[in-house]
Amino acid sequence: MSENLKTELMDQGVDYGTALERFMGKEELYKRFLVKFLADDNFNQLGANIECENIDEAFKCAHTLKGLCGNLGFDNLLEEDAQIVEILRSGSIDGVKELFEVLSEKYHTLCDTIRKYE
Repeated sequence: MSENLKTELMDQGVDYGTALERFMGKEELYKRFLVKFLADDNFNQLGANIECENIDEAFKCAHTLKGLCGNLGFDNLLEEDAQIVEILRSGSIDGVKELFEVLSEKYHTLCDTIRKYE
C-alpha cells in the first residue's frame, strides 16, 4: 500500500493503525477490503431508505455500515453514522437527513481517495 494512501486516509480521520492490527498487519489485505468497501451498497440504500422514511430498513443499513466503518478504522464516518443508528433505533427520523448530508460528504471524499489508489 502506498504511503500517499495511508497519509490521505489518516488525514481524513481514518484510524489506520488500529485497522491494520485487525488485518494482522497485512497491508495488502487491508487494501483489498478498502476496495471491497467501494462496492458495498449499504450507504446508498441508507440514503434511499432515509428519503422514503423507511426507518427499519434505514436502521439495518446504518447499523451494517457502522460495523464496516468500525472494522476498517473509518472513525471519520462513525460519528454521524452512530448518531443516525441511535436515532433510527429509537423509531425516529428527526435530524437523520441532516446527519446523512454530513456523512455523505465524508463518505464520498473517502471513496474518492480509495479509488485514486485502487
